[in-house]
Amino acid sequence: MSNREAQAQSVSPSMQMMQLLWPGAMAVQAIHVAARFAIADLVASGPKSIEELAEATHTHGSSLGRLLRALTSLGIFAEDTTGRYRQTALSDTLRSDHPESIRPSAMMLGAHFIWKPSGALEETVRTGQSSFERIYGAPFFEYLAGHSDDAAVFNAAMSSAPDYLAAIVGAYDFSKFERIVDVGGGHGRLLAGILSANPRLRGILHDLPAVVAGASALRQEPISQRCEIIGGDFFIGVPARADAYMLKGIIHDWNDEAALKILKNCRRAIRSDGTLLLVEAVLTPSTDPTRALMDMLMMVLTSGRERTESEFRSLLTEAGFSMVQVIREARVSIIESRPV
Repeated sequence: MSNREAQAQSVSPSMQMMQLLWPGAMAVQAIHVAARFAIADLVASGPKSIEELAEATHTHGSSLGRLLRALTSLGIFAEDTTGRYRQTALSDTLRSDHPESIRPSAMMLGAHFIWKPSGALEETVRTGQSSFERIYGAPFFEYLAGHSDDAAVFNAAMSSAPDYLAAIVGAYDFSKFERIVDVGGGHGRLLAGILSANPRLRGILHDLPAVVAGASALRQEPISQRCEIIGGDFFIGVPARADAYMLKGIIHDWNDEAALKILKNCRRAIRSDGTLLLVEAVLTPSTDPTRALMDMLMMVLTSGRERTESEFRSLLTEAGFSMVQVIREARVSIIESRPV
């Protein structure tokens, strides 16, 4: 038995529940506010006092101090003997210039368009309807299309986590393809990584015009010579005649009816000898809490869902694909299918 398991057994169930409830209730917001005020950037050069940080962030000193005390209790920042706050390994990941920065995710997960619908989970469970649409009066992605500031926060988060993107690039042999279409590929960070690792491969980024406008990574030499950027709507159609189509984190955004529309459009476009790759969480009986709770987020935001392997297989079969394999690495699952 591990020390953690022994410790868990020594704590009563009610205390375990309290340990889940209390930190979770405010931790996301505390981290979000620290990211918003770029506190990790401010202490990157050395420890800073509350007065210095309050002046730099134009915040109320006493309130900022209480925020930093809470974050310090979580191991995010540390207070030295002079009362100044310094970086820790955790807070370092909130730096905007950190190579594995999760600041964009912290900015998104605490944002109002995530937080408010999550607070209405009860109504979603009661009705089966997205609480986002009830609160904001429009479906999630339609809302983002009309609110550029919130869309920028969302798109930045979707383009972050470089270690996760690198895990995808390393988990599959993309060199066997001639041309790959990244359907709903956002700013193209993943496609840029795939093209960089496979110099003979050509690529197409396909997403809404307002989204692909931010695809700066694909406009840099020499990748730009092997890549097209096409604005469009995957519910209407996707670029045709490629031998590989990739959708990362797309299908979980939608219910089965909408997911089938996307997959059937890919089926119409793909070459007969082509390959469809879905990069998605694949739920199992031992699914970790992160994936299971992500399913709750999909439920309140878009009426989407995380799925099991059998649920993906059913969707793919109805769309005209045959599942070949599910590649499971430590951080990523890739579902490989072919047209039938």
